[in-house]
Amino acid sequence: MERIAIVGAGTAGLHLGLKLLSHGVPVMIYTEQEPSKLRVSRLLNTVAHHAPTRMRERILGVDHWSGPNADMFYIGIHVNGGPHPFSLRGRVDSPSIFVDYRQYQPRLAEDFVARGGKLEVLPVDLDVLERLAQQHALMVVATGRNGLTRLFPRVPALSPHTQPPRMLFAALLKGVRMQEPIGMNANLIPGQGEIFESQVVTENGRVPSVLIEALPGSELSRLSTQRYDEDPRAFEAMLMDFLRRFAPTTYERVDPASFGVRGPMDYLQGSFTPTVRQGWAPLSNGRFALAVGDTHVTNDPVAGQGANAGSASAFALAEHIVTALADNRPFDEVFCREAEAGSWAATAPATHWTNALLQPPPPHVIDLLAAGSKDARVADAVATAFVTPELILSACASPESTAAFIARHRPMAREAAPPPSPLAWHLPPEEPKVTVSLTR
Repeated sequence: MERIAIVGAGTAGLHLGLKLLSHGVPVMIYTEQEPSKLRVSRLLNTVAHHAPTRMRERILGVDHWSGPNADMFYIGIHVNGGPHPFSLRGRVDSPSIFVDYRQYQPRLAEDFVARGGKLEVLPVDLDVLERLAQQHALMVVATGRNGLTRLFPRVPALSPHTQPPRMLFAALLKGVRMQEPIGMNANLIPGQGEIFESQVVTENGRVPSVLIEALPGSELSRLSTQRYDEDPRAFEAMLMDFLRRFAPTTYERVDPASFGVRGPMDYLQGSFTPTVRQGWAPLSNGRFALAVGDTHVTNDPVAGQGANAGSASAFALAEHIVTALADNRPFDEVFCREAEAGSWAATAPATHWTNALLQPPPPHVIDLLAAGSKDARVADAVATAFVTPELILSACASPESTAAFIARHRPMAREAAPPPSPLAWHLPPEEPKVTVSLTR
């Protein structure tokens, strides 16, 4: 029987399993349903995979979707609100990609089995986990289903949110002319939230998508609380009106006569509370369970970092497991604490950047975006940093670091004037204000 067992066949679980297989470590994955059934399921998300994750995919040999009809090099950031809205459009150093997870996860599960990994369809709750732990030296939990997150207590010091900071709606769309070259648009709307437009690789080719991140209680939050299936046409009319008002760069490419959600399974509504949990837990038989991916750290999708953080934590954990096996070390509490520290180090920048984006931006961050709207070199630097947490955290850590970032990428230009007036970014009155530092 395989010494390492992974519960959950999401991105973190699959990347971990594939990485361990590449080192010759036998692995068993337990998953709640046959991965192929995901192909006909409801839309799972509209996640981006950025350059570091794509490098890990190339290492794993699962970069199945790259190419000129998939790679995204451009990011537009639009501040839509107040008397002086402005925009920037920058080119990232290395492209990102959006792939429909109804295609991505089943394909990686097929790769895992084809390379010798074992996969069993078995719903796992806490009782089943304890039973399985008798058969494996180490249990890794990569899913929060069936109450498994109860094993891993919340870490209050790293979990500033006690309720959902955003109400979510995501959909694949029709009736929207896609940008060429491929790009993403991030619309930041004071008092409402964010609207992200991207282009997702699906079984039917590349299609436009939208992710709405609405402040609770805002007008935009109706997209999360109003049921689409009760009156699809009215819902789509509401969505189109919000694009007209809050995302004009997207709306200008909308064909009102054909606009809508592509199909009845091509949308997702909901909300959740971002949480950092303890990364390990003792089991009753003296063995241990480790958390990876969203089970360890659940981030809001506003920064587009969830899957990227999950992949990074999977690679960090794989390194600890392979080293422990090579040194014949036990999977004891000392190992678990070290593995947790390594996974958190890989995940922390994405978590801090995500939490920062969920707060009103300080004036120097507005200055950075305004500078990018005036200078293409700064815009390119901002776009690259926007998808790389370590870079953007460094750039936004203080007014001085922001000024240095701007000067470094625009060395011969005069200092740009600040935007004409500060933007009134705020949370609705009922939403608690949470102070999150841009550095740990």
